[in-house]
Amino acid sequence: VEDDAVRYQNVFSENEGSVAAPTAGLHFNDDLIDLVSSSSCFLTLHVGAGTFRPIEKEDVKDHEMHEEGFEVDVGEIGRLVERMEA
Repeated sequence: VEDDAVRYQNVFSENEGSVAAPTAGLHFNDDLIDLVSSSSCFLTLHVGAGTFRPIEKEDVKDHEMHEEGFEVDVGEIGRLVERMEA
């Protein structure tokens, strides 16, 4: 769908590094993003390809997942601590 080229470039696709399409934000409009931005802390999660790998082991505990990384600004950590202490 042609609209997907625009729709998939939402707030969650701001930073490079994730292999996943940012589908979590497809239902976020500008008003909701503004509301969340004013009262939340943000981090960047880099979803790895292993998220989509099927479980092929008999016991799910034997399934090996790929690592995923995240980034968070020091200022965001400060905002989070302030909110937790409030």
